[in-house]
Amino acid sequence: MHWILQENLFRETEWEHLVAAIDRFDLPFSVHKVVPFVGELEPVPVLQADKAVCFGSYSMRHAAKAHGWNPGVYDLFDQDFLVQKAAWGDRMLNADSRVMAFQEVRLDKPTFLRPIDDSKYFAGRVFDPEEFETWRQRVWDLDEDYGTSLSPTTQVQLCVPKTIHAEYRFWVAGGEIVTKSLYKLGRRVVYATDVDERMDRFVERAIADWQPHRAFVIDVCDTPEGPRIVEINTINSAGFYAGDVQRLVAALEALEN
Repeated sequence: MHWILQENLFRETEWEHLVAAIDRFDLPFSVHKVVPFVGELEPVPVLQADKAVCFGSYSMRHAAKAHGWNPGVYDLFDQDFLVQKAAWGDRMLNADSRVMAFQEVRLDKPTFLRPIDDSKYFAGRVFDPEEFETWRQRVWDLDEDYGTSLSPTTQVQLCVPKTIHAEYRFWVAGGEIVTKSLYKLGRRVVYATDVDERMDRFVERAIADWQPHRAFVIDVCDTPEGPRIVEINTINSAGFYAGDVQRLVAALEALEN
């Protein structure tokens, strides 16, 4: 495939590993600026292969769709929280979430909040009531978007914050776990390849039951109640942490050839 990369998006070491892997396999690639939100690429890529895959911000999906690139972006926008919950049920960390429009949310205690889809409108986290209300009013006053397409009608999920011991990321392609990484231990950011085997078994069972796409990222965590699914992410826009980027490049090439 031709690899279309957004400049200056990933951490320096992640970028170096990605480009090194593409070079190692002698694959064509090009580097581009991405116009925020609309996803247009500068300059427009000139493909050197029949297929093309994008790696960078989630907005690149617009360019991929406009140009008809295959696979372009393994887009998860339609596989929102409600779809995931229908497939995975109580294995979801926040299966108890309520879903409503952003404009309807009122908080009386610290609450976890995030969009129900992989839109990147805002990062999911725990909000204090006063902080959230100030923000909600700003979005309401703008009446359109908050610079990220967040609007009063955006569907969000909210729930009680959970206790999490550790968080892990798994990259999946063609129904198989390709690589994995620890990325948080308690409240500390820790990137490591050392992943509890219980998590492997948990993810294998989950993807045996349902997969949102041919290639995707699934984040899982260890809790007092056992392993749980945090969320899924579009593989084209997910940080690599301590994942094996060479294995990921090889797996996606194999998937598309």
